[in-house]
Amino acid sequence: MKKKRIVIGIIILLVIGGTWYMKREKDLAELHDIQTDLANYLYNNYRLYTVDKRKDEQLNSEYNKGKGTLTTEEFLKKSDELKEYSDIEKIEFTGYEISPMNTLEIKYKINDKIEKETSLDTISAETNKLLYRVGEHDGEGPFYLEKKENTTKLSTPENLIVYYEGGIK
Repeated sequence: MKKKRIVIGIIILLVIGGTWYMKREKDLAELHDIQTDLANYLYNNYRLYTVDKRKDEQLNSEYNKGKGTLTTEEFLKKSDELKEYSDIEKIEFTGYEISPMNTLEIKYKINDKIEKETSLDTISAETNKLLYRVGEHDGEGPFYLEKKENTTKLSTPENLIVYYEGGIK
């Protein structure tokens, strides 16, 4: 009788543990899919740029807030010409958090140059996938993330993505 109870107890523990393990594996697979989708979104819609600081300072002194030798139009045109663009070559996901507003926040680095955090709280009615809000121009320098004029629909090569395999904090 005692042996039978022990066997039943072990079976119950295995069922509960198996259920918990399957849920965790399902959650991790879902987080992996979210990382892949976000990586594809970034890879197809954004690029990085930087500006030579000395050239930028020289340009700003010539413009002098509209009081210098350059017109605003010339200043803006020359500012765009100073940008040195590069493609996204690596996206490394570094963690997740649930915000106080119950929003999933994904943290990641792009090309080991920009650290970003994107909040995911809206699901598209058309695709039933999360909508990403990254911004048009973003960064604190010297590297910035900018939305591409011409987007693509490519899959991000797997070797460019470093997945975060930990759970949600």
